[in-house]
Amino acid sequence: MRAGRAIHWLVFGFFSLPLAGAAAQVNLPTPEPYLLVRSMRMLQDQVASGKPEALPMLNRVLGHIAEQLRAAKPEVWQKPANAYAIFVYLLNGGNPEVVRAILASAKLDQVDPKLVAGSLAYADGDTLHFVENFQEIPPNVPSELVASIYLVTATQLAAIDAGTALKRLDYIRLNAPGTLLEEAALRRGLTIAARLGDKDKVRLLARNYLQRFSYSPYSEDFFRQLVDALMELKDRVSNDEIEEIAALAWPRARLPLYLRIARGALVAGDLARARFVSERADKLAAELKTDDTQAKLYLAVSNVGSDKTGDAKFMLSKLPRDRLHERDAKLLDAALAMSSRILAQPIPELAAPPKPAARSAPVQASAQSSAPAAGSAAPTTDEPDPLFLETRKKLDAIDALLGRTGK
Repeated sequence: MRAGRAIHWLVFGFFSLPLAGAAAQVNLPTPEPYLLVRSMRMLQDQVASGKPEALPMLNRVLGHIAEQLRAAKPEVWQKPANAYAIFVYLLNGGNPEVVRAILASAKLDQVDPKLVAGSLAYADGDTLHFVENFQEIPPNVPSELVASIYLVTATQLAAIDAGTALKRLDYIRLNAPGTLLEEAALRRGLTIAARLGDKDKVRLLARNYLQRFSYSPYSEDFFRQLVDALMELKDRVSNDEIEEIAALAWPRARLPLYLRIARGALVAGDLARARFVSERADKLAAELKTDDTQAKLYLAVSNVGSDKTGDAKFMLSKLPRDRLHERDAKLLDAALAMSSRILAQPIPELAAPPKPAARSAPVQASAQSSAPAAGSAAPTTDEPDPLFLETRKKLDAIDALLGRTGK
């Protein structure tokens, strides 16, 4: 109970004190380091849940905690809870300089040397050595610290052993539910699961995130990683499954998700998926009564080259360029040029058949008579139609444009 009051005072009381009365609080006992770090973690969890007041409060608390840790007496670190708290503090956004100073001066006999070495390497940005020292976790380490270590090493470990990295992220989800640690584990797990081709895992992680952390300020990063994961899985995830995942997002977030997937599908050359998702985006934009320019652009581009090329060109010609990002304005120009070129091609079935040679014409035996007359069409049996080659160049131009601007 006393610890709980200390945390509540630290987070909500200390910063609300009037300046005139602050001096009267000087003699209040300073919470122990593990309580200071716990207050930091509590605020981080509130940030992940989407509470808008938590983020500015967190920035103020982090500064206060750094001051309190610097001022802590050496004997404070003999308590295991305080000793391990300094590592939790570092791996969750704490000030590296503060931690270096403490590790250089404090005697942490109860802490495994590899934990100290790994933490110092992390503070120095030495990826190789912090992963190496954190490869095996020493015994008796608190689960919160284990989860923190697993999170900061997940990306690097995934390049070596993706399966183990994903299992470590599962540990975080099981042992730190509802925390910023879980929120980050879900985001990072998407990329790794997709790389392993585990579509069921991707769907599970996406569902958990959308159900638990819909209002996280880091959700933009989640949506970007989700789209990357879906592009990695390609046709292993059906359109219906994509729609099922998108349905879990709130409508205002669902629209940009659809648009991201549509552009990613265009980049990948998956026009069927781009068309499907663009149609959903167009319909949702109408329901939300919001700008549908981008949705209509992607829908029209996905139809260029199909039997709906005429409709696509008409739609493209009506789009307001001033509502498009520069990259999409370039895509609009390329798609318009491409659709015009396609529509200008003659339809083979309607082309006039060649006239048969007159029977009364004498057969010429000379080599000159066998050559085509000036201005007549050359035989095209073995060479592609120049018009086709030009069309192919336009398609390649659109592909190149999407490849440069789609990420």
